[in-house]
Amino acid sequence: MMAARRQLLQAAAALGAAALAPGARAQSAWPDRPIRMLVPFPPGALTDTLGRAVAERYRLAFGQPVVVENRPGAGTLVAGQQVARAAPDGYTMMVATTTTLGIAPALFANPAIRPTDLTAAAMIGNVTLFLVTRPDLPVANVKELVAELRGKPGRYNFGSPGNGTVHHLVMEMVKSRHKVFATHIPYNGSVQALSDVMSGRIDFMFIDVAIAMPQIRANRVRAIAVTGSRRSPLAPDVPAMTEFDPEIDLQAWQAIAVPNGVPPEILGRLNGELNKALATPEFREQLAQVGVEANPMTLEALAELVRRDAARWAELVKRSGARVD
Repeated sequence: MMAARRQLLQAAAALGAAALAPGARAQSAWPDRPIRMLVPFPPGALTDTLGRAVAERYRLAFGQPVVVENRPGAGTLVAGQQVARAAPDGYTMMVATTTTLGIAPALFANPAIRPTDLTAAAMIGNVTLFLVTRPDLPVANVKELVAELRGKPGRYNFGSPGNGTVHHLVMEMVKSRHKVFATHIPYNGSVQALSDVMSGRIDFMFIDVAIAMPQIRANRVRAIAVTGSRRSPLAPDVPAMTEFDPEIDLQAWQAIAVPNGVPPEILGRLNGELNKALATPEFREQLAQVGVEANPMTLEALAELVRRDAARWAELVKRSGARVD
């Protein structure tokens, strides 16, 4: 009897030790310490604004601080590489953009990471871009712009916030599909490029809604289209690009990504809690004010989107000839 009792006590102690092992604690009690969220752009950028908004939602959901760290550089791949190399324990994540998981790896001969080096955990939303022109450009819509480019090849130019950005590549798709030409003028960011559209130094560009709206309302630039398949509630009179050409349905987006190997239960919580937040009217409105349409997705749907878009953006990069090294 005494031997049997001793064996039972030893078995119970072993089970208790297993329950307290680091791996078990991490999964059962996650998160039990602060979480790092890397943002691949400087403070004040759209991605930084989104990251801080999502960090606050996660803080409320998980009861732990979510510390935002800005890590710009290499077309978002500086932050991407740090996250890809981090321990897959759910304590390191990043705001991954279309650039991170689609465009930037195709721009480098030897990219720091590839889209498959990260796991997309939760979608934040679609980023709306306006196609704007200088006020005196004699076009009112994309059809007229294409006709003008075709009739006067080489006369017009367009700007972007950088070589190989979404803003650049969507215009390259228009040029390729409709056999027209305009000279690309890359800038180091959107603000100076928009200023040059307003002054007439360049003729048109795609630009983020949050930056463009004040100038559109002041009639300093004219909005003739919006990216994606639907019109923006911020400017319902501006047609979607797909109304001109259904194939030009490319959409910039921003999501949360983590290292490969994060346990499924943690991925599920990251996905589920953000989807809950995105379902609330107040959070959806907060995002809409900066030109982001909330887009909750399952893990499976998000993984498929990343696979599909990575291939499409890589093909556009190839067609455009854009390189950064």
